[in-house]
Amino acid sequence: MHVMLAIFLFIQNARKHTWKNIRKFSREIFYVSFFNGLYYFLCKDYMMWEFTSRILSKNAVRTFHLCIINPLLILLYLSKLPKTNGKRILYVCQWIGLSAFTEWLGNKYLHMITFRNGWNLGWSICIYINMYTLTLLMRKRFLLAWVLSFFTTWCYVKIFHIPVKKNMQEYKRELSVVSGRMRINLHLVTIVSTIIAIIIGVNVLEKKRKRLFSY
Repeated sequence: MHVMLAIFLFIQNARKHTWKNIRKFSREIFYVSFFNGLYYFLCKDYMMWEFTSRILSKNAVRTFHLCIINPLLILLYLSKLPKTNGKRILYVCQWIGLSAFTEWLGNKYLHMITFRNGWNLGWSICIYINMYTLTLLMRKRFLLAWVLSFFTTWCYVKIFHIPVKKNMQEYKRELSVVSGRMRINLHLVTIVSTIIAIIIGVNVLEKKRKRLFSY
C-alpha cells in the first residue's frame, strides 16, 4: 500500500506538472524529511507511530517515506497553494483533513501504520498542523520556522517521555561496537597483508637466489 500511495502521489504531481518546482521548493522538502528523520533518530525503538508493510522491511519503509513519499507530498502541496490568505487557510485545512483521513484509513483498515506509547490520531493531526503551517512559514520566516519546529519537537519529547538520553547511550554503545569491529577487521587486514607481503618477499628473494647461483 505504501508503494500504491507513492504511485498515486507521483501521478498527481505528473498531472499538475509540479516537477518544474522541485528546485523552488527543495528547501521545504528537505525541512520535512529532516524532521521525519529526526523523529526516527530521537525515538529509536521507542516509537510513537510505525509504518508497517508486508513487502518492505522496517528500515526500507521508513526510507521510502523519507525519500519518496514525503518529497512528493510536499511538492504537490506547495505547487498548488492559492495566492489569497482566505483560500490558503481553507487549502491548508483541506490538506490536514485529507492527511488525517488517510492515516485513519491506513491504521484502521489498511494496516499501513500502528500507534504506540500513547499516540493516537489526534496527535497525528497536531503533527499535520505543524507540518503544513510551518512549511508555509519557511517561505517567509526561515529561521522562525526552524526554531518553532525544534521547540515543538522538544515538547513532544517531554509529553511522551521519550528516553532520548538512553537512546543516545545506546547509539554510543552501538558505535563503539562497530568501531571495535572495524578495528578488529583492520587488524585482520593488516595481518593478512603482512603475511602476503612476506610470502611475496620470500618468493622474490628465492628467485634472486636461484638467479645468483645459476651464474
